[in-house]
Amino acid sequence: MMKRVSYGKIGTSLRLQLMAVLAIGLSMAACTVPAAPQTVTVVETVIVEKEQDCGATERYIVSAPLVHPYITAWQGGAEAAAEELGVEIIFIAPAGYSPEKQLEMTESALSLPCIAGVSVMTGVPDILEGILVQAKEMGLGTTQNGSCPDAVNTDLCMATDFYQAGQTVAERLTELMGDEGNVVVAFGEPGNVVDKDRQAGLEDYFAENAPGIEVIGVLIDCDNPEGTVRCAEEALVTYPQMDAYYSLGNLNSVGATVAFPEAGRDDVIVTGVDDAPEIVEGIRQGTVSFTYVQQPYGQGYLAVYIPWMMKHEGVESTAKYLDTRITLVDQSNIDSYQDTMKQNFLEIKELVETEIMK
Repeated sequence: MMKRVSYGKIGTSLRLQLMAVLAIGLSMAACTVPAAPQTVTVVETVIVEKEQDCGATERYIVSAPLVHPYITAWQGGAEAAAEELGVEIIFIAPAGYSPEKQLEMTESALSLPCIAGVSVMTGVPDILEGILVQAKEMGLGTTQNGSCPDAVNTDLCMATDFYQAGQTVAERLTELMGDEGNVVVAFGEPGNVVDKDRQAGLEDYFAENAPGIEVIGVLIDCDNPEGTVRCAEEALVTYPQMDAYYSLGNLNSVGATVAFPEAGRDDVIVTGVDDAPEIVEGIRQGTVSFTYVQQPYGQGYLAVYIPWMMKHEGVESTAKYLDTRITLVDQSNIDSYQDTMKQNFLEIKELVETEIMK
């Protein structure tokens, strides 16, 4: 049975304690092969001695910068891979967004016995570079989920092509807006490189293909339950001339699904990222025009599977980057997009097994 644990460092004690995580499942992503857990799980504390004889025990570190719906789905994929492979995962996620805390926790977890691989998700591309270098020096397979500049020394970087995703959204907005109008951007955490790439793709597309469409405002820290409401309300007051509201993250436009209709602004085109329940319902009800869904489950699965392949099959990555694809979702495919996501995952997994890892 696969063991789900999270890690916390206890002072300077020689004994290290693996603590349980409350996986706050605000929503689950589309790709379910099999379905990621949808309940809040508290796992019994496990005490591990540093001198433990590992035997057949293998532990894979899966590290994220916060607890978030997307990361809950990512964790579900990692758990499914661990169950299938008969290994354990050490899941790390600070309750609130903190790359610095993530770094501290991951560094401590790396000192645990029986570590067989390390995978990280981050919005700050190089903050965990030292961890990845240390892991590789220990002979461990590594992956990074997110933007990966050349300086990041991981075996494989896998993520959505964020810039291209921004271009895809811009193309759809151009069709809906008739080549002119005003867009307000709902940004995530300040400095998030992923969101910067998405915004750059959007603005570059407009500049090249629809110069009559202008980004008139950018609202910050919208990708959380409080921020999504604040940003929607601020957009209504500060930018009454807006024609479209572009979300850069999972929760960014959730607030708009309530605030805009209540303000009588059904005319504003609202976009989403991923498939939070509010976004899916918004598409069904017409308060959200469209979203694009990423591959959090598949990314989480591969975060365990790829380091496992490196350890057990002696393979290495033949590529620096793996694009895990997006699926555009609107009313025309709201009932079938999950099938598309499942097929994408199976195709990506086959690509990894036959071409990427050799």
